[in-house]
Amino acid sequence: MNRLIALTQQLRADNRRGLAPYLTAGDGGLESTLRELQAMEQAGAACVELGVPFSDPIADGPHLQAAAQRSLDAGTNLPAILSMVKDFRSAGGSMPIALMSYVNPLMRQGLSATVARLSAAGVDALIIPDLPLEEGAPLEAACEANDLCPVFFAAPTSSESRVKEAGRRSRGFLYVVGRVGVTGVATSFDEDTQSFLERTRAWSEAPIAVGFGIGTADHVRGAVRHADLAIVGTALVQHLHEVELERGNRAVAAANMVHALTKGLK
Repeated sequence: MNRLIALTQQLRADNRRGLAPYLTAGDGGLESTLRELQAMEQAGAACVELGVPFSDPIADGPHLQAAAQRSLDAGTNLPAILSMVKDFRSAGGSMPIALMSYVNPLMRQGLSATVARLSAAGVDALIIPDLPLEEGAPLEAACEANDLCPVFFAAPTSSESRVKEAGRRSRGFLYVVGRVGVTGVATSFDEDTQSFLERTRAWSEAPIAVGFGIGTADHVRGAVRHADLAIVGTALVQHLHEVELERGNRAVAAANMVHALTKGLK
């Protein structure tokens, strides 16, 4: 069974919630990314969202844009990222990996061929924020042929019918945006947001992962009241960059932040 599906099924069977950190692959170097993946798995991360750097990341706020540019400036590309993922799997890493990429890098050699390479490297799911649901059929077909999970989005502005369709067509989890806008701005998990998440959980056939603006243990706690996973991106990426500037150990910092954030799950 696909690792991400097995994880989310087990979380629901055990009535547990999980933390899904986000890393920009190659920010700090791919060798550092590998160590960070290993450290976060050991620290208790349920799965990871691994971002492919892109020159025009329209859904990302300034911190993730800067991380993508640092990675691109270091020469990071998709083949090198997949080689690193292979190294993670070869070293015994079993944590599910959901690759987040804008559509352009995936289309250069054809979507079907690229998805096959993702699967062979050890990727479990594919998230494409600039691929509309209406154009998602080729992604679904390629993922089905290679045992990958296609992940679609729902937002507070989504209609009930659209949430239901996105949840039906997603595998592993449905990515629920906690608020409208780009990454990096804190989400308030007030009663309106919780009502939206509760409705989305009821409407979606897939488990729920909530992202955008989650950066503290309190945020995590609020996110998982009606969700299975809390995705933490900007806060972690920026923290690791600051640690690097201070010549600290990024992998240790990643593990420590996972420990701190999972307090919101207890």
